[in-house]
Amino acid sequence: MIFIYLLICSVLFSLNNLPNKLFSEEPFLRTKILETNSEILFQLNKNWILNGIKVTSSDSIFRLTRNENTILLYKADQKILTANDSLVFISNDDSATITIKDVPYGVGWWWEGKEDRIYEGKLCIYTNAQQMQIVVKLPLEQYLKGVIPYEIGNDAPLEALKAQAVAARSEAIMALTSGMYGADYYDLTADVECQVFSGNKKRNKMTDLAVDLTRSIILTENNHPINAYYASNCGGHSEIIQNVWPDRPDPETYSFAGADNEKKMNMDLSSEDKVREWILSDPDVFCNPKLNKNLPSWSKTNFRWTKSFSVDSISAILSNGVDYGLLRNIQVKKRGLSGRIIDARFIFEKDSFDVKGELNIRQLWQPSLRSACFFVKQDSNFFILKGAGWGHGVGMCQSGAITMAFNGNTFKSIIEHYYPGTDLTAIYPVQK
Repeated sequence: MIFIYLLICSVLFSLNNLPNKLFSEEPFLRTKILETNSEILFQLNKNWILNGIKVTSSDSIFRLTRNENTILLYKADQKILTANDSLVFISNDDSATITIKDVPYGVGWWWEGKEDRIYEGKLCIYTNAQQMQIVVKLPLEQYLKGVIPYEIGNDAPLEALKAQAVAARSEAIMALTSGMYGADYYDLTADVECQVFSGNKKRNKMTDLAVDLTRSIILTENNHPINAYYASNCGGHSEIIQNVWPDRPDPETYSFAGADNEKKMNMDLSSEDKVREWILSDPDVFCNPKLNKNLPSWSKTNFRWTKSFSVDSISAILSNGVDYGLLRNIQVKKRGLSGRIIDARFIFEKDSFDVKGELNIRQLWQPSLRSACFFVKQDSNFFILKGAGWGHGVGMCQSGAITMAFNGNTFKSIIEHYYPGTDLTAIYPVQK
């Protein structure tokens, strides 16, 4: 414990000597964790104050429902505790938490589900004529402690966790300052369209330590914060930002795409022959689970993957209720440097349509495909997709970062590998 304390003090000293602090103190973030028409069930741990009234914790399940623009809060005995257009739960006890039942996650993706999740901070509930929103307000670093274990796993090595903390903090600050994910009552969302914030359930000492040891640090380029994008497994080759999000800012760090190894060679996998050979190969890259035995199970199943569809099923999936007839061909019009499809034509018996954008192409399938880096084999009865990677491929490959950390790399060298040309910048003063 003394070693960890001295290590944190040393890091805090170095943080306060980094330039360009954007905030005078640690900022707060408002994160939307749930938006629903359905009732919401939750339990209180410790004592809370609701709209100025003390609410004592118990084993009771509380229930929230909506009646037009009014939120109704019920106790287990069905007694209405309050009815208002907004509710605010706060606690003076730092250990107080709220468990919300059946919070949806991964909506629209193959891992979609629900689970009970534990939150701390200030909890706000808002409503309008359509839905209730639950928003959690937390200091930046506490927010990150609910992000890191869900984004890269709570068993990743410390240096990978630290690299993830810096990337996630950069993403949070860009969201806060740009408003790109926000609305009236929140700055960020809690699922994959932003970055996953899931509260306290998977936190542990190492994930918290990674946040503490990188406190205040974000990535900047030319003195400006950047979106430090990351994804689970790049499939062995990164992608440039213009091929994934052509409408977003494109700092210089994202102007190059290369193999996920020390050489970082740009292989230009945009041709059909090259991408097919690449997907069927076993390349020497950090995120290849055959070569790096320490990679977690979620990486091992996504470096290379195969999906098979009958002609009837894929026709129904891609036509989305429109009578196009049976699918005849998927014509690739353009690929990015990593082999990800960014422009495709889907040809049916009766009609065809074009889709542009890596994410748009993935999301034609329900659930969405792991990545748009795939080629298609077909016969009279089946379409077989053989693919590489999980995610967009821009920025840090989380699988590769884990391998680099196991190989002895520091978080700084991991950052330099995935975000070349960026600087580590402290955005607010840190108390020793």
